[in-house]
Amino acid sequence: MADHGRASTKKGKMHLAIDESELRTLRIPSSAHRGALSPSKHSFLPTLQEQAREDRPQGTALAVDSRWRSGGAIEAAQEVDDPKLAGGDGSPETQVLTDISAELLESVKEDFMDSGGALTQEQFVRAMLRSLAPGAGDDTKVRSGKVAFGRAAEEIEAQMVPYAGNSSVREPVKGAAKTAAVADLFGRVDVHGEGSVTWEEVSNYLIEQGMSGGDEFTVDSIKTYEASSALDQSKHESPVEKLVYLEQIDSLVCLSHNSRSFRLYDPKRCVVKKEVAGHRGTVINCCYVDTWSQIATTSADMTICFWDPNQGLRNRMAAKDVQLCLQWDRISRNLFSGSIDGTLSRWDLHSMSLADARKGHHKKSINDLLMVEDINLLASASSDGSILMWDTASMKPKKTFKGHKKGTFSLAYSMDFHCLLTAGLDQEALVWNPYVERVPIFRLKGHNHALCGVTIVPGTPQILSADVAGNFRLWDMRTFRMVQGFGGNETQMNDLNTFCAMPPHHRVAAGGNKLVLYDYMDEWGGEIVTDTGGVTDALYNPNAGEFYTVSKQTVKTWSANRGVLFKVLRDITKDEITAACLADNGRKLYTGDAKGRVHAHSLNNGALLTEFDKHPSDISVLDIWKGTNKLFSSSWDGTVKIHTDEGSRPPQVKAEFKNHRDGVTCLRCSPDLMLLASGGTDMQVALYDLKTLKFEHTLARFQHVIADLDFLPHRCLLAVADQGGHVSFWRMRPHPDQWSCVFHFRNLPRLNGELPSVTEVPPAAQPIPVCALRFYDKEIVRATEDDEETRDEVLEPPMIYTADAKGVLRVWGLSHMCAKKGLDEIDVKELFNKQRSGKLMAANALPRQSSGIWGQAARGTRLSTTPSPLPVAGGSASPVSMPGAFLTGVELEAEGSNRGYPSRSSLPLASEGGSRLALADQEVQLLFEEEGHEDGGVVSMYLTEEPAALLTCGLDRRVRTWNAKLERLGTLLQSRDKHFNFPYDPNAMRQARLQEAAELLKLIGPLEPRTKLPAINPNGTRSPHETLLSLSTSGKSKPSKKKDTETPWKMTADQVMKEGDQVDEDSYRLLFEQMERGGPGLPPEADAAKDRLVKNASRKQARQMNHRSAALSKDEAAAADRLAAAMSDLGGDEFGTYAAMARAIRPRLRTDKTALDEDLVT
Repeated sequence: MADHGRASTKKGKMHLAIDESELRTLRIPSSAHRGALSPSKHSFLPTLQEQAREDRPQGTALAVDSRWRSGGAIEAAQEVDDPKLAGGDGSPETQVLTDISAELLESVKEDFMDSGGALTQEQFVRAMLRSLAPGAGDDTKVRSGKVAFGRAAEEIEAQMVPYAGNSSVREPVKGAAKTAAVADLFGRVDVHGEGSVTWEEVSNYLIEQGMSGGDEFTVDSIKTYEASSALDQSKHESPVEKLVYLEQIDSLVCLSHNSRSFRLYDPKRCVVKKEVAGHRGTVINCCYVDTWSQIATTSADMTICFWDPNQGLRNRMAAKDVQLCLQWDRISRNLFSGSIDGTLSRWDLHSMSLADARKGHHKKSINDLLMVEDINLLASASSDGSILMWDTASMKPKKTFKGHKKGTFSLAYSMDFHCLLTAGLDQEALVWNPYVERVPIFRLKGHNHALCGVTIVPGTPQILSADVAGNFRLWDMRTFRMVQGFGGNETQMNDLNTFCAMPPHHRVAAGGNKLVLYDYMDEWGGEIVTDTGGVTDALYNPNAGEFYTVSKQTVKTWSANRGVLFKVLRDITKDEITAACLADNGRKLYTGDAKGRVHAHSLNNGALLTEFDKHPSDISVLDIWKGTNKLFSSSWDGTVKIHTDEGSRPPQVKAEFKNHRDGVTCLRCSPDLMLLASGGTDMQVALYDLKTLKFEHTLARFQHVIADLDFLPHRCLLAVADQGGHVSFWRMRPHPDQWSCVFHFRNLPRLNGELPSVTEVPPAAQPIPVCALRFYDKEIVRATEDDEETRDEVLEPPMIYTADAKGVLRVWGLSHMCAKKGLDEIDVKELFNKQRSGKLMAANALPRQSSGIWGQAARGTRLSTTPSPLPVAGGSASPVSMPGAFLTGVELEAEGSNRGYPSRSSLPLASEGGSRLALADQEVQLLFEEEGHEDGGVVSMYLTEEPAALLTCGLDRRVRTWNAKLERLGTLLQSRDKHFNFPYDPNAMRQARLQEAAELLKLIGPLEPRTKLPAINPNGTRSPHETLLSLSTSGKSKPSKKKDTETPWKMTADQVMKEGDQVDEDSYRLLFEQMERGGPGLPPEADAAKDRLVKNASRKQARQMNHRSAALSKDEAAAADRLAAAMSDLGGDEFGTYAAMARAIRPRLRTDKTALDEDLVT
C-alpha cells in the first residue's frame, strides 16, 4: 500500500490521486482486517486475515481480550455491545470500506469526472449506491436496472426492518443503513464541511486508510519511552557490566566491572537497597531460584554462590571454568550454566553438585541462556554465532539456528507471539521461528553499531534493542516496524554495556558509566485518573457522541455511552497543546500550542489540515463563532485574533486586537449580541464588535485577574468572574444601560455549615477565587419535602454555574435578581432595529437604570484601590472601611443607588448572634453545591446542550460529568468508571441517522444504471474525433476503421439525442438530418457539423484536464493570460486549451454558509 500512497516530489504539493492502474490493485483495509501471526511452517510474519463481516463479533472479542492483557480493568462482556470499544468495528464508515473494490472506484471516478471533478453529498451517495454491491438478502443487482435502494416517495412508507442486529434500531427504509454509511463516509472526507468533495480528496482518504488502517490510534498500540525523572544518585567506581531485574523480589541487580560485590536497587526510586559482597572475584551474572527463594550468582573465581532473601550467603559450588551465564528451570528444578569454553552444565541443587555437562557443541563461550517454557527447550547463545535449543532432560541439542556472522550475546522469547529473538555483535537483531532452523523470519535493521542486547516486554508486542552507542530501538512485534528511537545523546550515555526491562514498573534500565531509566508513556498507568500526565482541557462532541481530553501533545477519544477510552491521537503537535476547541461540524479540532501556533486537525486521524496565523506567545484560549467559519484565538501577550477557516483554501486573519496590556485568560462570543468579550490578567474586559470587527468598549473596574465570562444574550447580560471570588453582571448593547454593572455577589465558603451573605459588605469570610462560570437558561425540577410529602419544585431560569479554586461546584438561582433589577428577556433584534433607526432612546421602551457607582456616569474611569463609600440613612455618602472590597470610591448619584450593594441602614439584625442578614440574599440563591474535584481547582467547565449536562476538568487529573442538579454522572477514568451513566443514547443517534438517510433516499429517488457515454480520457492517445466515432449504443469501444461510416454516426447521434446533456444537441440533430439525406459518404454540409462536434469534444477535454489545485500568484496569472492571448492570436488555441490552463483552478461548490459569512463581514 505504501507504493500506492507515494506523494509527488514536487515541493509544496501533495497529490495522492489514484490512477486506473492503482485502482485495480488497491485494497482498502477495515477494522475487520487484523494482522496476526500465521503458524505456518516457514515463517511467523504478520499476515492479513480477511474475516467475513459475519465474523466481526469474533474480532471484537479479540480486541477486548487484548485490552485485558494491556492492563485495563474492563468488563469484556459489557464492552462487546459498544462498537466504539472495539476500535470502531461497528461504525457505518467501516462497513462501506469493506465493500469498496477497484471496479467500484473506477465507476465512482467516472461520476466525478462527469460532474466536473466535485460531488455534493447527494451526488456522492447516488454514485456510491449505484456502484456498491447489494447487501445480504438483496435480490436485485446494482447494474441490472433500477436499484431498490432509492424508491419512489410513495414506497418510502415501507415496513421497519432491524438494523445491524440491534432490535432497538430499525431501518425506516430498506437501504437506509447503507445510505447512512455512505453519508458518514462523505462527512469524514469532507472534513472542512464545504458540502462537496473532489476525487483527489476521496482517493487521498482511501489511501491514508489503506496505509494506516487506524491501528496506530488504538489504545493497545505501542507508545513511546522517555527519560525517567528518577535519577541514579549513587556513585559507580567502574562501569556497569550487567543488569538483571528479579521480579520475584522486585529488585534490580547491578553488576559492575571488576567488582566483587553486587548491588540491589529499588526499581521505583533508583536507590541502592543493599550492596552484597562475598565473591573472591568479579561477579559476572545472576538469576533467581524461586524454589529456594535464593539469588544465584556466578563469578570469575569459578564459583556459584547462593544468597537468601536477606542477602546472606547460604551456599557455594565450585566449577571447573568461569561460568558466564545462569538459568533456572523451574520445571525440572535444575540450574543450568554456560562456561567460557562453551560447556553447558546442569547442576543439582539438592546435592549441590554438577549433574551433567556437554562440551563441543559450541566452539566458543556461551554468553546467554534462556528457558523457553512453552516448548520446554533451553536456548543458548555463543560467541561462535550459533544458537542451540537443548532438551533439558537428555542434554542434547534439538535445533540449531545460524544466521549471525559474529558472536551472539543476548536472547529473548515472546510467549505471546512465539518468536525467538537474538542479538550480538552484528548490527541487527534476528527473529526466529523456533520450529524452523534454516533462516530467520525477519531482521530488525536500524542500528549503526554492535548490539549489546535485545529483550521483549511480556504481555505486549514490544521489542527493545540497544547498541553499544546507547541508541535504543522500539519495535512492534506484530509488524516488525520500528516505533521509536531513543537514548544516545539524550542521556549523555554513549557507552552502553547492558539493559533490561522492568515490566511491573513500565521502565527500562540501561547501564554504562551510570544507571539510566526510561519510562514507558502508557495511557493507563494504573492510576484512577483520566490521564496520568494531567488534563489540559476536555471537550464533548454531540455529533459523534464522544469526549476528547487533551494532555501534552496527545488527544484521547472516549465513548460517551460507557466512558471508555478507545482511540488515541498521539503527538499531533510538536509542542504542548495549551488550548483546544471543536469545529462547528464536529469533524475538526482546533489546537493552540506553547509556541503560539494555531492548527486545525482531523479528528479521524489527527492529520494537520490548516495552519493559522501564528501568535508571538503561548496560546491561552480558542473559541469559535458557531454557524460561521470564524475562529478566535488569544495568547498570553494580550493579542486577540479573528481568523476565517477557508477549508481547503488558505486561512485569513480578519482582525487583530492588542487592547490588553497582559495575557488574555478567557474569550466568549455572543452571535445574538454580535459581541466578542475577552478577559485578561490586566484586570479588564475588552469587547469587540463582530459585525465591524473593531474594538467596542473596555470594562476596567476590576481589582483581580479575570477568570471567566459568559453571555446571557436574551437579557443583554455579561457575567464576569475573577480570581478575587467576585461574580458581577453587566448590561450589554443594545440595551440603553449598556456597559453598566447591575449586580454582583461573592463566592464565599460555608461557615459552620451555613453559607453567609454573599452580598454583605464587608464579607463575612474571604471569598474563594472563581475559576469558571456558565449561564443556564432552562428550568430545573427538584424534589422537596413539605409536611412529610415529597413534591416537585420548579426552579425558574436563569441560573449560573460556578467552579472555584477548591474544586467546589455551585448552582446559583438568578430569577429573583432579574425580577428585582428588571432584567427581563428582551427581543434583541427589535432593539438593534430601533438602535439603527435612532428610535431606541426616544421610544424609551425599556426603563433605564440609574448609573450608580458602576453606572454610565463612571464609564471609562479606572477605579483606585480606595475603600468604597456606602450610602447611609438620609442619602449622604459616608466612607466606611472595607479592606479588600470589590468596589472603590466614586461619587454616588443623588438617588443613592447602590447597584447591588446593600446599604447598612437596610440590613436587619438577626434574632440571635447579632449577625447582619442582607436582603439581597434573596436576589441570588444557592440552589445546589457539590465537591467536584478533590485535589485542586477546576481547569475548565462546559455545558452540553444535547444532552443537557455539565463537563468539568480539574487539577486532580480527572474529567467528570454532572447533570443540571450537580448529580455525578460519571468520571472518565483509565480503569473505567463502572457507574458511568452519561445520558447519551447511541441507539437514538443511529435511529436519527437512519431517518436522515431515508430522507436522503427520498431526495435521490430511483437509481438508474450507468448508460452515459464514457468520459474522454484527456491523457489518451486517441483524438476526440476517433473517440466519438468509436461509440456505440452499448457505450463500449469498437475499432474506428469501418467500411460503413453511416451506421455508427446514426447510432451515436440517436444515443446522444437521448442523453443530450453533455454536448450541443442542435449539432447532433443537424448531423443526423444530414446523414439521413446523404449516402455512404458525408455531404459537404456534414463537415461543418462534424467540426462543431470535434470542437465541442475538445473543449470538454480541456475543461476536464487536471489543473492546479491552488490559485496562481498575480505574476503567474498575468503570464498565463498573456500566453493564452498570444496563442489565440496565432490560431493555436482553437479548442481553448491555453485559456483553460490560464484559469488554472478547478471551480469548487460554494456553500451558502460561507457566502453568508462573507456577506456578514462586508
